[in-house]
Amino acid sequence: MSRRRERPPLFPVNVWPPFVDALTLVLAAFVLIVVAAAAAQSGLVARLRASDHELARVRAEKERVERRLRALAQSGAIEVDDDGKVILQGEVLFASGSDELSAAGRRAIGELGAPLGALLAAEPDQMILVGGHTDDRPIANARFATNWELSAARATAVARALVGVGVPNARVVAAGFGPYHPRRPNKSDDDRRRNRRIEVLLVPMRSVSSR
Repeated sequence: MSRRRERPPLFPVNVWPPFVDALTLVLAAFVLIVVAAAAAQSGLVARLRASDHELARVRAEKERVERRLRALAQSGAIEVDDDGKVILQGEVLFASGSDELSAAGRRAIGELGAPLGALLAAEPDQMILVGGHTDDRPIANARFATNWELSAARATAVARALVGVGVPNARVVAAGFGPYHPRRPNKSDDDRRRNRRIEVLLVPMRSVSSR
């Protein structure tokens, strides 16, 4: 009677030790990935918390400065609207048809220097726009051909005065709007008085500069 031929083993060598080693390496790599991801997430959370803290600090500083600006408005020389825009009436700053700041105008600008400087420090990506505005009555003046030139000259005079009281000159820009952006329709003397003004507001630096 013939003997049954034995089948050769499926694996001629013992594969379990290398298999276990490979599995161990895979598990170790997985653990390293999980640890690295956890560390990265922890770092991200820390950075987000730091950013939130810095944002809260900047907002608190801005609110503090805006309160100081609103306190100045009680003197009557300036007005601060709901958007934080500072409005100075033209007759407080200039004589009719002139771009030379009056003594009262220089005092008003001097009171603005410190709070505006603090506001810029709290908002490093912002700068100050000084906008000059007039009423709709044509100017009769040998120095200025139109209200547009007058408004630009007045805005420049205020910008120079702000720089003179400590506002960084690289953070100030002046623009003349003439009679084209009135606060009120030019239908009465009071309307025209309110339209003759200088507005000081924060604008994004990128909106007026290529830097």
